[in-house]
Amino acid sequence: LPAGIVLNVGYNGSKGTRLDIVDAPGRFGTTVPNVLYDFEDSVAFSNFNALAVRLRKRMQNGIALGATYTYSHSIDNASSIGGNGGSGVTDAQNWQDRLAEESNSSFDIRHKLRGDFVYELPFGPDGRYLSSGNVLSHAVGGLSVSGNFDFASGSPLTPHYEAAVADVARGSAGSLRPDRVPGVSLTTGGGTVDNWFNKAAFNNPPDNGYGSASRFSIPGPGTVSVNMSFSKTQRFSEMRTLEVRATVDNVFNTVQYSGVDTTLGSATYGEVTSTATMRQFTFMARFRF
Repeated sequence: LPAGIVLNVGYNGSKGTRLDIVDAPGRFGTTVPNVLYDFEDSVAFSNFNALAVRLRKRMQNGIALGATYTYSHSIDNASSIGGNGGSGVTDAQNWQDRLAEESNSSFDIRHKLRGDFVYELPFGPDGRYLSSGNVLSHAVGGLSVSGNFDFASGSPLTPHYEAAVADVARGSAGSLRPDRVPGVSLTTGGGTVDNWFNKAAFNNPPDNGYGSASRFSIPGPGTVSVNMSFSKTQRFSEMRTLEVRATVDNVFNTVQYSGVDTTLGSATYGEVTSTATMRQFTFMARFRF
């Protein structure tokens, strides 16, 4: 495109079959009484689709910038993606209804905008201003400002209710979900620290059994991140340069929620329980020779 701008539009899709799913036969006395175990099988699936639009302005007059917007959706009914049975694996709540596990994937982020920029200040011997080559010219030469930003919707969260002692003992706590109350919005009255989602949207299932709520059905906290760097490069000779850089992560000190209690019956049910790292400064000096 004109003005040194490059546009890319791309599609990415993938399909997974015979993925791992972990069942919990014996729960609620559906098989041999008092015999509790986990059973792993390769019958799950996944489906991912993404559309990405990327704009980039090439370096011109000391300015370069770019951004990529991605709209994507991933669904699966697998206990884990990758088949390694590692941490984070959650049992299917009903081993006789595996299709009830079909939902958004744990890493499903619907909207994402990422970008970066560089601005080389026009000062110094090679710049437009203060180019005389005197002491002041060298002092303000080689200055640049750069940064990146990341705005994204949140990873989804799974509602569940407090686990029985047997589920805790065998490591399958958190796999039983509550009932979804029909017609009640998930977001009404939500979005705050004390009520991230509408807690009235879920109820305990009859006899603490299998609930109708889907996995990863609660929208999680999104991402708003802007990082910046200010650097100065001083050349002493053809083979010797000194670079000094100051970097600020989360430059606007935006609070990033990172944890929400989705356990029905918990004292902090529906509340934001943790935040990500706040603003951080890093200073670095590097001498090349």
